[in-house]
Amino acid sequence: MKIGFLVVTAVAAAAVIAMSVGGQAAHETAQPTGTLQIMVTDAPPDEEVTSIMVTVESVEVHRAAAEQEQEQEQEQSGTNSTDDEAGWLPVDIVAGNETFDLLQIRGLEEVVAVAELQPGNYTQIRMTISNVQVRLGDGKLQDVFLPSGKLRFVRPFSIAEGQTTALLFDFDAEKSVNVTGSGRIIVKPVVKLSMTAPQQIGSVTKHVRIVTPSLPNGAVDTCYSSTLRADGGVAPYTWTIAKGTLPEGLSLGSGNGTISGVPTVGGDFTFTAKVSDNSTPVKSDTQRYTITIAGVESLIITTTDMPNGVVGAGYNVTVVAPGGAAPYTWTIVRGHLPDGLTIDAASGAISGIPTKSGNYNFSVQVSDNATPVNTDIQQLRIRIARD
Repeated sequence: MKIGFLVVTAVAAAAVIAMSVGGQAAHETAQPTGTLQIMVTDAPPDEEVTSIMVTVESVEVHRAAAEQEQEQEQEQSGTNSTDDEAGWLPVDIVAGNETFDLLQIRGLEEVVAVAELQPGNYTQIRMTISNVQVRLGDGKLQDVFLPSGKLRFVRPFSIAEGQTTALLFDFDAEKSVNVTGSGRIIVKPVVKLSMTAPQQIGSVTKHVRIVTPSLPNGAVDTCYSSTLRADGGVAPYTWTIAKGTLPEGLSLGSGNGTISGVPTVGGDFTFTAKVSDNSTPVKSDTQRYTITIAGVESLIITTTDMPNGVVGAGYNVTVVAPGGAAPYTWTIVRGHLPDGLTIDAASGAISGIPTKSGNYNFSVQVSDNATPVNTDIQQLRIRIARD
């Protein structure tokens, strides 16, 4: 069982990119470039772990030339000081592809970052991970302990003009995730790195894949509608339920992937959705979901995904929780909202003007006015991008 994850560095040859290396700006002239592909693959995971959500904050590569220049400068100045950041060049992450599930991209190759690299020798590559969440069985995603937020690999590779160098990261999920006896989850990535020599590589053909990470919860006698989405492969797509059942009262549109209807029974419903494309032979992908339907007297947060925001732009999204007895009280019980945003305790509206970019993970709690009080907690995430 393999997982493919691809970072391609390729930009039009006419593009002019200014990069600062060791404090010196590159000349603003067009230069020949080569392409770097970074891929990962995964060994079979432990069945207990059903999801590993990884958020990549940055990808960088290190130029050998910059390291040599730094050593020469130190020799000339007679100093032994070092600058850990000298020679590191950023690879821009493609918007929307920062977070991926290592257990749901089996056999796929995904473009994650794009940059132009000058031909020459490179010594290292590092990937900064800002967040990892793991789901055990049918439970909710849990934040895990990550001893080091950076994966750093010392492996020389070269970039040749007009050609592609591929680095393959073999991520062993089974060995990387450790669940302690107390229930604490620790992730220590076990990764093997291999490389191909520069070569001519054609355009990447994407396999069909389901891109909807999760589905919102619902409530009995309340209209429900959410659409599964896929990309890659050859449209049109066909959607089916491969395993398990939808909540009673809901159905899946085979042509549009929309799950809709009015739930009639409360409970937790776990199922596997399957998408098939129109290629020959047919390609398909599956994704496992759990939808919780609150009973008439229950209180449940149905919001499971929050839209992204932009620094300096107004943000206003309301977290929804049907059921229970109004009025409700909303609080943040774990983590924190993006800087500049607050939650309205009475309405559940998260609003404000973000002031700092980043990925923000938090848990929101709602309490009702019943006796005894009903409560529900939902983990959410908001990404704030730079303007």
